[in-house]
Amino acid sequence: GDPKADAASQRHKMSVLIETSVGDIVVDLFTDDCPVTTRNFLMLCQMKYFHAHLFFNVQENYLIQTGDPTGTGNGGESAFALLEDDQEERKRKRYFDDEIRAHLKHNRPGLLSMATGGAENANSSQFFITLRGHDLEHLDGKQTIFGEIAEGMEAVEKISSQFCDEDGRPYRDIRILHTHVLDNPFPDSEALGKKIPPASPTRERPAEEKLIERLGADEELDPNANRDAEEVELERARKEAKSRAVVLEMLGDLQDADDKAPENVLFVAKLNPVTSEEDLELIFSRFGPCKAYICQDHVTGDSLNFGFIEFEKENQAVEAYLKANNYLVDDRRIKVDFSQSTSKQRWNTFLRLSAEKDSKARRKSDYDAGRDRRRGPERERRPRDDPSHDRDSRYDDSRRRDRDGRYEDDGRFEDSRRRGGDSRRDYDRRRDRDSRYGDDRRRERDSRYDDDRRRDGGPSYHDGRRRDQEQAHDDDPRRRRY
Repeated sequence: GDPKADAASQRHKMSVLIETSVGDIVVDLFTDDCPVTTRNFLMLCQMKYFHAHLFFNVQENYLIQTGDPTGTGNGGESAFALLEDDQEERKRKRYFDDEIRAHLKHNRPGLLSMATGGAENANSSQFFITLRGHDLEHLDGKQTIFGEIAEGMEAVEKISSQFCDEDGRPYRDIRILHTHVLDNPFPDSEALGKKIPPASPTRERPAEEKLIERLGADEELDPNANRDAEEVELERARKEAKSRAVVLEMLGDLQDADDKAPENVLFVAKLNPVTSEEDLELIFSRFGPCKAYICQDHVTGDSLNFGFIEFEKENQAVEAYLKANNYLVDDRRIKVDFSQSTSKQRWNTFLRLSAEKDSKARRKSDYDAGRDRRRGPERERRPRDDPSHDRDSRYDDSRRRDRDGRYEDDGRFEDSRRRGGDSRRDYDRRRDRDSRYGDDRRRERDSRYDDDRRRDGGPSYHDGRRRDQEQAHDDDPRRRRY
């Protein structure tokens, strides 16, 4: 076959199955590109080193980190160190060198990379899995990429979605349960065979772990843990009261669900319509001084068959609640309970606003009645659908026509200021005749005046007036030239 295809196939074999608390993950190891790193990872899986390790660093949409038995990010050893019995040699081989490859970039989610904290040649057992494929260039050239996820990305995303504290540790402990080597191209050494346990460890957490154990991934949180029955009952009653308050807020009886109903007020229902406030005060006064309020229709004033009893002290209200429930009042068994809302105050406010609205309506009605009286009986306000309304409208239109004057259909012009009965043609003819008569009288008068002026040796009337007009024209400052 193709040598490149064979190399790619060898480089991307399914090598390890990792079982976690939230699902299985299958990873492919880049054995050709990173032989030392992948051999270290495979030997750690064979020795069951990762069993019960925490995912102690979870950064949403960035990475998830594990491989440290202490859970702090400062622990872990390489498989080469674990094979040594001598402590000095083990300490020397705790870390191994980087295997940085230029063609391997942090450019996609699901890549497995060694976690070194940014230090060079500090690879041990800790590794992380990337959760995105962008903005990870700062990891290139520093962290050794040695594999990728082939199956089980859903489990990785589930780990990433966990709620975490400020240090990135999930509030639920998510651990590696088992590791299974599916394909190992490297031969097993004699030293490795001595370190491989005959069966999977049964530990629930590593002995080196330094963190406080939290809720397991498969455990449900019990809110009543470490509490006695009385505390549980009080909490249940508090939640029920809160739920009722929310319902009352939705119904409009409470302005806010956190409002506290008055504890000295009782709610009374199923009243007889004939029962009055005085009757209730007389009945409930045996428990202490009280004031009764019966809610009434703001339009008709009829009883709505419920109301409130307000006492001066809370113990009086408690006694009335215990003894007055199911009292027979006016042939009705009344219902007495503590007020669950502030509806009494809201009802009083509603009645006050309704009274103010009715008062404004009455004032407006009185004003309209007085205006109608000033107009007189023939000018009273009537509805638009009243037949007399159209009749009076026609009457008013005819009065306006007589007052203002207008052209009729036959073209004659009506005008109350002109002599009655004349047509427009007769009116224009008489006006022209009068105008000519006036012009003749003025010419005759001016002619006699001019004759008298000439006999006296002076200019005529017209000559003198013309000369005066020319002099005034010349003296006009608006026509003066500079």
